[in-house]
Amino acid sequence: MKKIDSLKFEEWLVNKQLAPRTVENYMYYYFKFAKDHPILDQESAVKFYSKKANRNSIGKTFLVNFRKFLMENHKSLNISVEELGDLAEMDLSSFKIGKSHKLVLPIAHEDIPLLEKHLSSERLKIQLLLTYSCGLRLGEALKIRFRNFNWNEWGKDMTKYGECRVTGKGGKPGIALVPGSLMNRISHFFQSSVFNPLTENSLLFLKNTVPDEEIKVKSKASSWQRHLSHAGVKAKITKFDEKGNMIKETRVHPHRLRHSYGHYLLNVKKLNLREVQELLRHTSITSTQIYTYIDKEKLKEKLNK
Repeated sequence: MKKIDSLKFEEWLVNKQLAPRTVENYMYYYFKFAKDHPILDQESAVKFYSKKANRNSIGKTFLVNFRKFLMENHKSLNISVEELGDLAEMDLSSFKIGKSHKLVLPIAHEDIPLLEKHLSSERLKIQLLLTYSCGLRLGEALKIRFRNFNWNEWGKDMTKYGECRVTGKGGKPGIALVPGSLMNRISHFFQSSVFNPLTENSLLFLKNTVPDEEIKVKSKASSWQRHLSHAGVKAKITKFDEKGNMIKETRVHPHRLRHSYGHYLLNVKKLNLREVQELLRHTSITSTQIYTYIDKEKLKEKLNK
């Protein structure tokens, strides 16, 4: 197999209409792979994936897509029949992702107002309520703009739920349902002096109006995570052991809010998995199933009957 032109692989990824960040991630792993392995086959894939830094969902999906690219373009890439056979016989299904699911304890629905009480500004309070009430991912929340809400339709009956268009993983569009009372509060916030002037492109949780692709989620997230963590401590939702060390599972963070909303929908509102999948904008229902928190004390009560 001759050396693959990286630009051809990148062009193939772009033509698949993947999000720019996804293409960037795959190309990062491509260059890591190409540095040590002249060809892709079962042996080189195993060696690449055996390294801890590559043993994750992106590393695995890179291998899947790179293999698919080679097979689809084997003629133009001058891949031999023997090499094509090796690609066809590859088995990536047994590659396990090294990252294990951490225990995420749901925050009780009635404790959300306690967190709100200990956040200092209206922007932070709305970010808490919208993140929880819509089960938002951090990246989804930071990219919300004035134009993302269905103001005109909601204005016909402001007691009903409104809608907010969000951009999820891999640039996938979705709709978050927003309680009427929260829509009203967001509307008033947008009309405040904080937004001067208010435009269609005004971001709800960021001060500067920049294109979505220029929003660096990780760098912008630290301030919000810090405020949320402090509120968790003040609200006594975050717990400490006898030595004064924080119990990690009780720390309040953005994903815990999303997890708590999923738990609330399933276990309190009694929605079924398909309904929760739709509300949380999960591609696979397998992702939704991690929110099926089981109350061990209630199980004990049932067993004792």
